[in-house]
Amino acid sequence: MSEYDETVYRTSPGRAAKLMIILVGLVVVGGVIFFALGDYWISELSPAGKAFAGITDEEDAAPAVAQTGADIPVTLDFIESKDFRTLAFNALPGEPGNNPTINAKVGDRIIFNILNAGKSFHAFGVTLNEEGFGGILSGTDVAAANSPLKPGEGGTSQFIPGEPGTYYYICTVPGHREMGMVGTIIVE
Repeated sequence: MSEYDETVYRTSPGRAAKLMIILVGLVVVGGVIFFALGDYWISELSPAGKAFAGITDEEDAAPAVAQTGADIPVTLDFIESKDFRTLAFNALPGEPGNNPTINAKVGDRIIFNILNAGKSFHAFGVTLNEEGFGGILSGTDVAAANSPLKPGEGGTSQFIPGEPGTYYYICTVPGHREMGMVGTIIVE
């Protein structure tokens, strides 16, 4: 018996095709799990991922505050500079009406009328955080970073501050706050 007489196991084209189908199936299932349980673009858990991890929105929800004061209607338009390097509400920096400061008292109801007057995608929310795009107070959001307002779309939200302090209204799309889409709400 020589070295050439050994049995060499080879596979048929049909078996190779079955193996490829199994491998492609595993990649597809892995991709579905990855994209369903985590938001790829903003690195936050999706609703399905939160449910899978046992996280409820009750932890994030602010306690309901009764309106005891005045209604304060505020109209905010998302806008961008021509080169898209500067983003703002209502007017670009240096122009009148840029990112207006809102003054309110505890219990006042601030009614936001939001319009995406720009050419990019935007979303809105109120936060206590001095930086970033997280910590949006429950009920103050219009659209979301993973489902933003398209140009020409709009919406409304309300915010009734329950404590004095400084709050911020922002574009919740990652990076837009840093590019200028942030305004201040001062509550007495």
